Amino acid sequence: MVHLMKGGYFNGSKSVGVIFAKKFTDIAKNKAQRPEVTIPMVALTATSVYAALFWKAHGSPPKFNFTGNQFSDVYFFHIKFLENLEAKSPEKFHKLMADLFAAIHDLALVNNPATDAEANAFAFLDLDGMDED
Repeated sequence: MVHLMKGGYFNGSKSVGVIFAKKFTDIAKNKAQRPEVTIPMVALTATSVYAALFWKAHGSPPKFNFTGNQFSDVYFFHIKFLENLEAKSPEKFHKLMADLFAAIHDLALVNNPATDAEANAFAFLDLDGMDED
């Protein structure tokens, strides 16, 4: 997700993430006031991942459109999920959104995106803090 978000929102001087850079700090509601990604950015990225998996599950047809009409239910599911997460656990929600922003920012600073990518992914996942069944 972080690679997709970097490529989709923070890739070049005319990208949304660069043009509206101050907005990511303005919306920060975490303790450290670190910049945060927005709910729509995360929801759209998650929806694009769903669409790619959907495309692959249907045999990778040569003609495939990523349209709002086809995937709006998935997008709004992610919006509602993130809004509920924010309402139920605001501090953890804002930490997550700030951590995503930091991971994207760190990725942009790395000359070779493959460098330590696996270690960074595991650190971000926080397996030690995850509950087990």
